[in-house]
Amino acid sequence: MFWLWFVLAAFKCLLLYILAKTGQSLPRRARLDDAANRALPEDRWPSVGMIVPMAGTDRRMSAAVRSLLIQNYPKYIPVLVTADNEEPAADLVRRIQKDYPHVRHVVAGSAHNCGQKNHNSLRGVAAVKNEVEVFVFCDSTHMAKPDFLRHLVGPLAAGEAEFSTGYHVVIPNDHRPVTLAYAMCVLLMRLLQAVSSFTQLWGGAMAMTREAFGRYAVEELWACNVVDDCSLSARLQNLRVSVRLCPGALLHTEATNHERHVWRAWMDRQVLFLKFCMPLQWGLLGFMCIAMVVPPLMGVFILLGGLFNVSSALAVLLVVLWVILLAKVLHLWRGLLRHSISFSRWFLSFLDAVVMFVLVYAHSLIAKSIVWHGQRYVVGRCGRVIRVERKF
Repeated sequence: MFWLWFVLAAFKCLLLYILAKTGQSLPRRARLDDAANRALPEDRWPSVGMIVPMAGTDRRMSAAVRSLLIQNYPKYIPVLVTADNEEPAADLVRRIQKDYPHVRHVVAGSAHNCGQKNHNSLRGVAAVKNEVEVFVFCDSTHMAKPDFLRHLVGPLAAGEAEFSTGYHVVIPNDHRPVTLAYAMCVLLMRLLQAVSSFTQLWGGAMAMTREAFGRYAVEELWACNVVDDCSLSARLQNLRVSVRLCPGALLHTEATNHERHVWRAWMDRQVLFLKFCMPLQWGLLGFMCIAMVVPPLMGVFILLGGLFNVSSALAVLLVVLWVILLAKVLHLWRGLLRHSISFSRWFLSFLDAVVMFVLVYAHSLIAKSIVWHGQRYVVGRCGRVIRVERKF
């Protein structure tokens, strides 16, 4: 039993250390991409249709969408898409259009055979399909820097890839455990994205050429699937088509007083998307779950055993050294956020995230549906939508 603990504990520290070092390399990779983008002549940059599905009443939406409308990109058409013309997001679009008259508003209608976001995205594509060479898909609640679009489209403009993706980082505006744990979970996913074996599309910031959109039948795929990024990533992996990660295409997500149920719902979706669309990665996620939770639990029992002379002195010493090593690795992770956060809060947030991870993964074992923006999607193999039910 001790050796099981030792193997899992070593794997956990090694994985977290490799990811931390990978994260430290991302700024340098972004600078290299920026230099390559600056060397591209202006006439090499393709025309872009930027499709932004919008829903809900998130207070961050107005500033986030406006940040997407002030990109220093030669030619792009912003398309804001809502499900209907009366929802709050549609009112926001109309207010934005007063300041940016060139913005197009598409009313998609309700989805019946796919996720509402997929449906909105496809309606946005239809609005500009014959006018642009590249489709870019963005979420509506993340802040973008003025060079975000150039970073995301750069590999396509240079002819180095057909698909590219960015990601986001959470900026915690408070030090509450849930806010920090949410920031840590997003950071984990960002660092996994940076490992080439795990790089896949992220729907909040992804780009593809119009030719690739047609060649890989993206429209047909999304029209019957619950999610955009995982479903397409699964198809591209099966066809051995690579996705280029653009570290400089990094969006910023502010989090203040993040609520536990919101965090839990977000994590549920991330795990369930993998379960239905990418089952192999979902299985690997299960192993990661075991590696995250078993070492600390077994470590507690070993230390308690030491108090009652049940555990060997060597076992107790190794557990203590492991805790110190884990603390050092998590210190590296804390530095990646570049925020002044006390280590005790960061460590407690890490434990909170591990517990939530276990609960979410356990729930995913029996789940057959995904709840998203008030809709329950009953999902079958490969993420195909069986039926859509209104939850509330």
